[in-house]
Amino acid sequence: MKRLLALAAVLAMTTAAAAQTTEIVIYTGGAPTGEGSTYHNGMGQAVEEQLKELARPFGYEVRRVPSGGAVANANACAAETQNICFGIGQGGLTYDAVSGGDTQIVRSDLPGECAMAFTKEGRLPNWKSVMTNAQRVTFVVPEGSGSEAFIRRLFETEPSLEGVTPNFEYASGQEAIFKAVQSKRGAVGVFYAYPNPTDGMVNAAYDAGMSVMGILSPAVAKGSSDYYLNRKAPYDLSWFGLGETKTVPAMCSKALLFAGNPDKLEDTWAQGDYREFIQKLKDMPAEAFIPQGGPLAKLMLEVEQLSEEYGVNEMVTDLDKQVSERF
Repeated sequence: MKRLLALAAVLAMTTAAAAQTTEIVIYTGGAPTGEGSTYHNGMGQAVEEQLKELARPFGYEVRRVPSGGAVANANACAAETQNICFGIGQGGLTYDAVSGGDTQIVRSDLPGECAMAFTKEGRLPNWKSVMTNAQRVTFVVPEGSGSEAFIRRLFETEPSLEGVTPNFEYASGQEAIFKAVQSKRGAVGVFYAYPNPTDGMVNAAYDAGMSVMGILSPAVAKGSSDYYLNRKAPYDLSWFGLGETKTVPAMCSKALLFAGNPDKLEDTWAQGDYREFIQKLKDMPAEAFIPQGGPLAKLMLEVEQLSEEYGVNEMVTDLDKQVSERF
């Protein structure tokens, strides 16, 4: 009897220890380090702040995980069975993990993110020239990212690109992406993320001497109410009134917050906690997902005030204004 009781105690302690190893993970972007990713250092930080408060009574550790981006984040939460999973996503895309029911969209109103690109190629001064020379362009993106999915959708949707397949070179992390863009003629880096004009990848590309452009696709925008035109998406911010804040017209959409399926977690207590966290995140106001306090919060407020939002017709007008150049 004593031996059975001792065994039961050991099993109970083992089960408790297993339950305590469950963490809350937030998949963001910018793998392997998160450098240059506003998913990791902007919206991901705000989600982390909220979840730390929610998780405090339960004792969970909360951490951000650099990743390949939106599509990878949706897939990661779909596959998770140990940890409570959240991920940042890109609005306007179709995700297999969501369609299959293993990932859910908790929020669709996180701060707006924009489609932007950068290049060293002098023959590609704007997005119109990229589309005209699409067969000669190589798009540098992280594999499985929202940026890759967006370019694929653009090629499938734009009438002028019918029958053309995009050329990709995969790279992960700011350093690897810059190296690929700078070393190959006709290479274009694509960055679909919150326009951070002081610390984001597009700002770093500008500082590195690359030209920055906004991506405009009226055909994609017409197919989804998620998209809008921001005529002043910033990529370099003036300081203390010195110089001029540099902006480009770009198509944008609100970011998403993913969660997995609580029923897939092995720990039944964690299942209940997961459901509770999801509901509380749904009930929060949209401004809860802007980092609170500090320079980043101030910057994001400035960016929101600077932005000018328009519809699809204006996107067509802006694209038509761009002069196309060929190699």
